[in-house]
Amino acid sequence: MSKKFCVALFFFLTQLLPCQVAHAGFDLWGYVQRVQIGPDGKIWFVLDTPDVPTYCKSDWFGFNLYIPPENPQYAFYYGTLITALTKQKMVVVANISVFNGTTACDITKTNYGIVLLK
Repeated sequence: MSKKFCVALFFFLTQLLPCQVAHAGFDLWGYVQRVQIGPDGKIWFVLDTPDVPTYCKSDWFGFNLYIPPENPQYAFYYGTLITALTKQKMVVVANISVFNGTTACDITKTNYGIVLLK
């Protein structure tokens, strides 16, 4: 295969086809529906994708995804989530399949964090 073809194929697969399965595990893609800082200091949020309950059980006030306050990137996560919510931008939570649906998910445990899409 030519180099141009490989580059075009890579672009097509990564940009034009919204693939939800990554090499590391299943990824959640969705819009942030609501964000709340709970009484415990955790940033709780909900995505609009139906796949979330498969991996993350609803917890405090119906939220099922969170960031603990002791995480060093807490402010980054807060800013990313609020931006996604207010600007109606999609986010990706990678490798969510490390969870089994029995508890709410600390997304910092996936080792991939969150990605704000354009």
